[in-house]
Parts: sequence; structure tokens; C-alpha cells
Amino acid sequence: MSQSNGIVNPNEHLSIPEWITEKYFQTVLEKDEPDHVKVLKFTPVAAIPPGENFTSIMLRIYIELEMKDGSTKTKTYVFKTMLPNEKGGSDIELFGLFPKELKMYQKYLPAFEALYKAAGEDIQLAPKCLHTEQREGCIHFIFEDLSTRKFQNVDRLKGLDMAHMTRALHKLAEFHAASSVYEEQNGPYPDEFLEGFVSLKTEKFSKDGFKLKEKSFKKSMATWGMKDAEKYIKSFPSVDEYWAMSASTLDADPLDFNTLTHGDFWSSNFMCNYLSNGAIDQLILVDFQICKWGSPAMDLLFFITISAAKDIRIKEFDQFICIYWERLIECLKLLKYQKPLPKLRDLHASLYKKQNSFYAFFAVFNHLCLIMFPSDKDSNLHSLTAETEEGENWRLRVASNPTYANVMKDLYPFFYNRGLFNFDDYKTE
Repeated sequence: MSQSNGIVNPNEHLSIPEWITEKYFQTVLEKDEPDHVKVLKFTPVAAIPPGENFTSIMLRIYIELEMKDGSTKTKTYVFKTMLPNEKGGSDIELFGLFPKELKMYQKYLPAFEALYKAAGEDIQLAPKCLHTEQREGCIHFIFEDLSTRKFQNVDRLKGLDMAHMTRALHKLAEFHAASSVYEEQNGPYPDEFLEGFVSLKTEKFSKDGFKLKEKSFKKSMATWGMKDAEKYIKSFPSVDEYWAMSASTLDADPLDFNTLTHGDFWSSNFMCNYLSNGAIDQLILVDFQICKWGSPAMDLLFFITISAAKDIRIKEFDQFICIYWERLIECLKLLKYQKPLPKLRDLHASLYKKQNSFYAFFAVFNHLCLIMFPSDKDSNLHSLTAETEEGENWRLRVASNPTYANVMKDLYPFFYNRGLFNFDDYKTE
């Protein structure tokens, strides 16, 4: 981690595109800082350490300004853009993540916040997006820098305590409630919101990714210390069962309570600031690239699996669902949702439906092992998908990491015993 003039660069290995210059920020500065005369210094650095994001380039831009009154002022912004094709960008592009996020920030998130304002509540769901642009096949975003309001990420390696889990589940419920009311009032979301992590266009990519990680993952399972490990290794899904489970997520049950799920909800996709006594003051969501219409069970399974601290993940699992449900009902009532309110028993039942189980398996197989792996210069999409001996060794290191193993020895049987990891259910005739 390099540091210069008080500016910290948490990922000195990140290659910053040359076209990101002070000239690019002129339009934003004219609106955001109309009393500035000129830019004195422009410094782009990585916004996050390696391993925090695998689908985009995230930068923090430091700009020192000379103001009309002769004073100087430093402004910071967060800049988000697409990965270069040779670094995995061409694979990510298949999922349509950036066009979806563009719609979220330009249309839907402002509309959701407006619903609350009209109901008398001032609820901020996301950071202010100051500029969006489509240029030469790429989409770029400039956001307010939440760190200037003392917002910060929670340590992903530690997991979330009960206070953070509660506030995050409340915010998720606020987002879900507004999106369901918006759909009720305005009709269905565009077709691209019927797909999330899974798309029929990406069948080959998904299957290839599974086959690439299957060997190292199964080899690691034997080292986790699970009782009856061979039973779980033997019942591990085939590539066809994995794809059948993946594709089932596209079948949202119209009789269920459905919402616009965040799709990638975990501890690094929200930020908190704190009161002087250490209590959480505000919590704001970030990263809306994988939003999908479907059951809230998808977000709940994914979030609890990845983000809760080890000592409460299983112990408080049912309680987490109730915490979310209570806030969801409050918000649906506040926003005058007209359809029947979801019952707690139905929400619990939805966790065990075939079309939602993918989100628990994908969380442990694809995400949790990476999230529990300490930051490393090789923590990127390219290393994860490299079909080389080095790539295989890196995947084995990740899946056999003792911290991850200590979680999985209890978590894998927990899901298996509840039927979520019974992959025979997806056998194709």
C-alpha cells in the first residue's frame, strides 16, 4: 500500500487508464464547484484494495482546486469504469452489468428515494451519482466520495456483528420495499432485470468457470475438517446439475412476494458512518450491477452466507430473516403497497425453494472463499480464471485457506441438511 502527501493508494498494482485526467472532470467541477478557478493538482489512485471488487475499476480522484477568493480546496470523487478486455472485461460484458447499473442510477434509485420522500421519510439508499457517460463502448460513473462524510467499509475478513447485520438487513428491506411498490405502480422492469448472476447468454462461461474451480474446491473440502466429508464430496454437483440449478433462478414464482433484488449484496457493497459513541449512524448501499427481479430469498441467502461473522452466521440465521421481514413490512405499509403483505412463514419457505438455492451454493463456492482470503496482488478476475498451473495453485490456496475452512466445516453441512445442497434435485432426465 503506497502513500504520497497523505494520499493512500490501497492497490499500487492497479493500472490506471491514461485518459482519466483533469480535463475529463471539467463538467463535474463546473457544477459541483462553480467557484473554482483552476485545477492545481490531479491525483488518481485505486479506491479499494485487491480482492474487494472483481468486475470493474474503482478509483478515488483527488483534485486540488484554486478558488475565486484565492483559497485552495481539495475535492475527492469516486470513479468507476469497466475492466479492459484483456483483464476479464470481455467476459464481464456478457452479463450487461454496466448498462443495468446506468439505469439504476439514472432512473430507478432516484425514483425509490422519491417514494420515501413523498411518504414523509428522508431515506438515502445510494451515493449521489454526479455524472454518467457512455463513450467508445464503455460506461463511466462519477460518484460523491462517501469517505468525506466518514463512511467506510467493514472489514470483510471479520464479518459483520449483530449491529451491522441488523442495519444492513433494514436497508435491504427499504430498497426491496421501494422497488416492489415502484413495480406495482409503474409495471414490470425491463427484461434485462429478469437476469442476475445467471443469464442464458452466459451458459458456456458459467459452465467453464465451474469446471475450472471444481477440482481445487473438491480437493479442499477434504481438508476442512467436516465429519463425513466424503459424503459431501461424493454428492457435489456435476456441471449439468450446477447449470440446471443456475438456470432455475430465472424462474421467478409470480405467486411469491417478488422484488428487485440487489443481486450482489454483501459487506463490501454497503458503507457505514458512525456516531461518537461508536454506534452506526447511516448505512448506504453501493454497486447495483446485478439487480434482478425475483424473491428476496436470493439476497438473504447470499448476504447472510457471505457477510455474517462466524459466531452468529448459523446461530442467528432464522433471526436475521425475521429482522429483515419486520422492516420490510413497515416500509411496505409506509409506501402503501396494495398487494397482500408477505408472511414470515412464506419468507422462510422461500429460502428452500429450488430456484433460490443457487444463491447459497454460489456464495460459498464462488464468493466466500475469495472474501475470506487476505488481500493479495493476484486477487483479481484474471488469476481466478487463469487456465495455468499458477492459476490452479492460486485457486487451491483460496479454497483451502484455514480461515475459510473453519467456516465451511459447519456451514456446508448446515445447508446440506436443509436440502439446499442436495443437487440430485436438479438432475436432468
